[in-house]
Amino acid sequence: MFLGETRTGLIGEYIASAAVLSLPGILGASLAQQDKVDMVAWDDVGFLRVQVKAGRLRHERDRRLPCYHFNYGTGVRKKKPQRGDYDIVASVAIEKRRVIFTALDALNAVTRRYSTKRFDDPDVEIDSWFEALAIVRGEK
Repeated sequence: MFLGETRTGLIGEYIASAAVLSLPGILGASLAQQDKVDMVAWDDVGFLRVQVKAGRLRHERDRRLPCYHFNYGTGVRKKKPQRGDYDIVASVAIEKRRVIFTALDALNAVTRRYSTKRFDDPDVEIDSWFEALAIVRGEK
């Protein structure tokens, strides 16, 4: 079923928000419809700006297995986001209703593909969140 990019994005934002709110140590999260920032989350250390990218399962011609493909680029020419745009990107697999978090500083490409199996890990949200948080806070 085709829902359109706007609706898919909104679904992704709600899934990401629920995932963040369920993490230990998070005191709150709020959707923030701003340029490059979709959500703000906070803990006892401070605020974190989160960009949400929602994806649907894709069956690409050049790949044998279906995957989730995320485009992290900004602007018409899809440039790599710059430090200061946001802190963490949330890659949401709509069908799986699961999120992989990545620190902006850990993004090394404008696009990324994840196998469907990557989202099957029940600990992927908590593990990827704390990995991203450590990078954002300079602990890694």
